[in-house]
Amino acid sequence: MASIDWKEAKWEAYRSSLSVPELLTVLKGFGSMEILRFVVPGRFTGHLSLCLTDDGTKEVTLYHLELLCQRRHGMGRKALGWLKEIFRGPVFLEFPDSADPEIGFHPSMPFWLKMYREGLIDAIDCETFYLQPGATSDQVDEFQCRVVSALGKGLKVL
Repeated sequence: MASIDWKEAKWEAYRSSLSVPELLTVLKGFGSMEILRFVVPGRFTGHLSLCLTDDGTKEVTLYHLELLCQRRHGMGRKALGWLKEIFRGPVFLEFPDSADPEIGFHPSMPFWLKMYREGLIDAIDCETFYLQPGATSDQVDEFQCRVVSALGKGLKVL
């Protein structure tokens, strides 16, 4: 499986076998949609897909983001800012299923809501709710209330 170093990260196809030229084509937004694995050594790793929209912008769908560093404060925000900077397009989060189906939300959802409010995530698609790009403050508040209710009273609202 080919891998390349591009924009501070090591990139490779997640499920398929791409050549270096094919991988570069996908990263630049001109290839078919592929799920890619990326690692910024010592900082973070994740999986995403890229597609080119009709107006020529690159749309990023993030499936997984994991911090690799000991000091985590602010690193998730930096990772999302890095993605927005290198691809210069919206970042959508396709959220994994909840660890506990009765809850319906992953425990990290408050972080993602905060990133949505800050404009680092443009949409959140999870198993029980979809927060679209440009949602109103009332829609975000409603989503946050559902998350807080589902995850429990002890949850720190960000």
